[in-house]
Amino acid sequence: MTLKPRALFVIHRFDTKSLADSAGVLEVMNPMLASGLIGEHRLVTLGRDTDEYRSLIARRVDEIAHASAGASCVVYGAGAHTRQFMAELGRLPIVALSDRDDSLHGSERLGLRVIAPRDIPQHARHVVISSRAYEEGIEADLRAQHGDQITLHTLYGRNPDGALRGVWEREILDAVREFQPDVLVHTPVHPHENLAPSVFDAARALCPSMKIVTLWWDYDEAATNSSYLDYERASLAWADLVIENSNGTRLTKMRAHEPPYEHHRHTERVIFHPTVFDPALFYPEPETPPQYEIALFGSSVGRRRDWIDRLKSRYGERFQHLGGVYEQDRAPLPVADYAAALRRTKICVNTQTYPFRSQCKGKVREALGCAVLLLEEDNPETRLLLAPGEGVEYFRSEDELFTLIDQYLADDAARQATVARGQQAWRTRMNAHGWTERILSTLWPTSEPAHVSA
Repeated sequence: MTLKPRALFVIHRFDTKSLADSAGVLEVMNPMLASGLIGEHRLVTLGRDTDEYRSLIARRVDEIAHASAGASCVVYGAGAHTRQFMAELGRLPIVALSDRDDSLHGSERLGLRVIAPRDIPQHARHVVISSRAYEEGIEADLRAQHGDQITLHTLYGRNPDGALRGVWEREILDAVREFQPDVLVHTPVHPHENLAPSVFDAARALCPSMKIVTLWWDYDEAATNSSYLDYERASLAWADLVIENSNGTRLTKMRAHEPPYEHHRHTERVIFHPTVFDPALFYPEPETPPQYEIALFGSSVGRRRDWIDRLKSRYGERFQHLGGVYEQDRAPLPVADYAAALRRTKICVNTQTYPFRSQCKGKVREALGCAVLLLEEDNPETRLLLAPGEGVEYFRSEDELFTLIDQYLADDAARQATVARGQQAWRTRMNAHGWTERILSTLWPTSEPAHVSA
């Protein structure tokens, strides 16, 4: 007999992904089930499809056009969200884009000039905030900076899901009442769209012995007013365990209550424990000949766009940019196709995206799981997991990246040796069993969960 906790997975699906392709399924639920350490489980899924969000934004654009009486506007956000919904936003008389990334200021994106937020009143009074993840913080920052000089228009608001939110909450509470899980694992999306603390308080009342685990996928320390920080403070109140998935170095500041974490409580509940990926999809395929010599996977957002251009210029057809969810005239790769392409890649290049955050991205664990050499833009978060040579090499400049690529293309034995060291790290430190075991041992350090299965 082995004690195996019952688990209820509450997966909040990202709008560009099917349920099967969602991070909560690929990085949390499937690895936990593959570990063999979880007993019975149930799944509750939340979220809407991209087409539904397109309809929502189209309606808001019509409302904004009416409210502004056709006046010119600036769209705040020069990145992926604006590109994804430009067909809808483009119905407005946009005169410029704005963004807090100062490396974009003076450049052109989507045929429009990118200006600094401080310069917005010089171009238009009306500002449309094009962001799901950062909408609330951007609104507060712009209001503090410009006051009544500008009129702000949001696309989502605090509850873009409307009546659906209540339906989802009832479904979660019904599942807790009927299933009586030992652990509820919540994988959220954008902070302002997530479940209210009252939902988790009600769930705990229905099952008092239940543990609650949640994840922080992203973070934002730079915004003066940040919905991410608000969500972190709220989730620390109701979660028994919080998994920080991308940035471990900030936990030192958080536990010392240094800015901007002065009001974070129960910070001992947070662990830096980056997710691993579904081993049924992300695994080595050493007998299959590589199809791609050099590849960068993912959306061309933020500063990653510049790296893609440099690699293409240097290596031509030897370099491929694959995947991504916001690419013009190109549908995102289904996860099975993406994993297969990654397994058939010799050298995977991974970069950071935005200047206001440093992250150990999912690409790190995906490449390691597929036994692919990873060339990683240097950052302290990935170094918390992997030393140079453990399947990864770090670069800080274009010259360093090109030197590494050239060396490993010329010496395949060296590439394979570095990959082998990465596989050793994967087997001993970062596999599905070990990842899940740490979560369970943290939740139940001296006692066993309530339910028993053979």
